[in-house]
Amino acid sequence: MKILYILKQDLDETGEKILQEHKKMAEVTVIDLRTNKNYEEIIELIEKNDKIITW
Repeated sequence: MKILYILKQDLDETGEKILQEHKKMAEVTVIDLRTNKNYEEIIELIEKNDKIITW
């Protein structure tokens, strides 16, 4: 399974725990929208991942 995290802010303690658990069982990619504005790349990643989580 492939999971994409799209961040609009820093993860809180709960979010960090969830991310670490997902990394144990899936391929996880994290994109921070505050620093990455390459929307073409982001759309491509959305299409290629099984789950998308926004935070």
